[in-house]
Amino acid sequence: MQHTTMQHTTMQHATMQDTPSQDRGMPYTAAQPSSMQHDPMGDTAPRTRRVTIVGAGFSGTLTAIRLLHFADTPLEICLMEREEGYRYGGIAFGWASTNWEHMLNIQAGRITLRRERPEDFLEWANEEADRSEWPQKWQYHTFGVACVVPRRIFRQYLAERLRDAAADAHAEVTLREASGEVIDIRGQGGGYVVKYADAAEQGGVHDLPSDQVILATGHLSPVQAPFYHRIKDCDRFLADPYAPGAQDWFRAVGPEESVLVTGSALSAFDTVISLIHAGHRGQILICSRGGHMHGTYPVDHEHDIWQARRPPFLDAEKLTPEAVVEGIKAEYAHLRAEHGVEPGSALDAVFPERVMKAWEPYVIELVSRMDARDVRMLLDRYKSLIVTHRTSTVREIGGVVRSRMRGYNGAPKTVEALSADIQDMRLADDGTKIRVVFADRPDIVVDRVVNCLGNKTDYERTDHPLWHGLVNGHGYAQPQTKTHRGIEVGPHGQLVAADGTVTAGLFCVGPMRQGDETTRRGRLGAFVFSIGTLRNQCFDTAMEVLRRLEPAGDEEQMDIPDGIHHCLIRSSDWIAADLATEEPQATRLRERLQRYAKDNAYPTAVNYLQAQDRTERRKYRAILDDDLADFGAALAREFDLTAEQARRTVSLLAALVQKHAVHNLCDITKLAGWDSQYAEQVKHAPKKGA
Repeated sequence: MQHTTMQHTTMQHATMQDTPSQDRGMPYTAAQPSSMQHDPMGDTAPRTRRVTIVGAGFSGTLTAIRLLHFADTPLEICLMEREEGYRYGGIAFGWASTNWEHMLNIQAGRITLRRERPEDFLEWANEEADRSEWPQKWQYHTFGVACVVPRRIFRQYLAERLRDAAADAHAEVTLREASGEVIDIRGQGGGYVVKYADAAEQGGVHDLPSDQVILATGHLSPVQAPFYHRIKDCDRFLADPYAPGAQDWFRAVGPEESVLVTGSALSAFDTVISLIHAGHRGQILICSRGGHMHGTYPVDHEHDIWQARRPPFLDAEKLTPEAVVEGIKAEYAHLRAEHGVEPGSALDAVFPERVMKAWEPYVIELVSRMDARDVRMLLDRYKSLIVTHRTSTVREIGGVVRSRMRGYNGAPKTVEALSADIQDMRLADDGTKIRVVFADRPDIVVDRVVNCLGNKTDYERTDHPLWHGLVNGHGYAQPQTKTHRGIEVGPHGQLVAADGTVTAGLFCVGPMRQGDETTRRGRLGAFVFSIGTLRNQCFDTAMEVLRRLEPAGDEEQMDIPDGIHHCLIRSSDWIAADLATEEPQATRLRERLQRYAKDNAYPTAVNYLQAQDRTERRKYRAILDDDLADFGAALAREFDLTAEQARRTVSLLAALVQKHAVHNLCDITKLAGWDSQYAEQVKHAPKKGA
């Protein structure tokens, strides 16, 4: 979440209007402002529940969209944001942090907000999007599966899909958008009070009672290396290339000024794009300790999912850091030889990330077996190597940087990669330049410095006031145990408290779950907070929040064991065991539940989750409810169950089947099929070794 002034708007689907906004670059969906009295959100109906989402960047916006899709009882969704320039996009896609030359590092066919509808973005971009504010270059562009997409267009896609979801929501489900900084969250009366400050004309701090809270606060602040301490307040140093006002800073850089960029990951590439967009043509030095840089995807690159053998070094009884490093090197060399990877080939360009994707199951095992201190040491020491090899760049990003690193006849080389250890930086020449002191090479003097070392990940020692309170004040959260990156969460993003218990009613989506993505799913590098990762988090968390808002009669659903929904057989066995039926009737009951779940309930649940709009969802929901009622009555007759036993059985089965369907729809190895005019554009990537 990114926060500043308190401007409150209500977006209720029956009354939304678009108003132009120069600084946002597109229409802003808003309605009549609410009162800013003691309860500025206004009173809700007695039985209306409230879910507050703290942060309206990518994760917060998409979670709100999912809640609007599936909430079918009275609910108010409050979407709170402190920095309007980041609304609907955060630092990655927000209006304040990007320009029209910043591209998504993923193809148009893979950026849908709904994995179950892969063609959604393409249909929106080509058939629905308002292009009136787009540059002429894009106004007449037809998007295909392999196209590159400006990040500002993706932000507009998020905003308009939020508007669509609000317009199509249940009559008693409302979305309210507010601008303000959340400074504290505390438990009260079975729910939470969200305390936030606004900077409106009268100002003030307000309390917002909430039944459930979803934290979507985005990244922590950028890393501030010790060697910045002498220049941190100098206007020739940019601490955050995504901060509001950063694009103005880039425009203020003289065309021939020299710029040092510290760090070589994707933010460094974005910085080069920002400088070039601003008219810069001077020298740019990209400096990192290891000198690692992202590669560039081949033309018509297709992402593919490989399988790889379990690395032999995992057979060792004890895994030391030294053994792990040597084992990974040996297995990587083995795979290159096995698949005939030639240096400079198309396969060579994508080979590292395909191997790292295939190794995700083994990363989970590796992390679980190693001491937490060793895990952190390896992640810290090899961070740059992991980040730059886990993903390459599309040509519209990487090609811009790489071409300027080579130079051409008549076009000078303007970008250089520098592998060096920076010791200090200090002002020089009356403060108009910066002297950079290295440990292993002579000093250099540059005109400007941009910090691209990434963002902080330690939530125990954070300068974020809200997270400091949640972790160190209330104890509602704790740093992620194994990696110390992000916070510890349950399987659906529930915060894990300092005492190890799950904090009921507090969830999170976004980069604060990066350590969990590594330990639970084996993800590394940028894939701990990629579009696909966050898209799955938002869907799964939204559905779990709605499940926990179910009427009190279904309270037993709260006790479903974690992970049991991954398998319908295990789910059915667990439900049957609860009935304590004797053999052979118990076996027959388990088989009956399994068969019904697989053949009836699951297909209908998938249709419900994949439905295009609320009318279609309502149809499948009614079919499922009626079918479950009939099934419950049949169970009562066949197995001599009481009405309460049958109701509980059907209720648990419905919950587990829906959780299973959400889990499968979020499984990247089971990508949804294309069913649209774009289907013929989808090609199968060549098999490894081919």
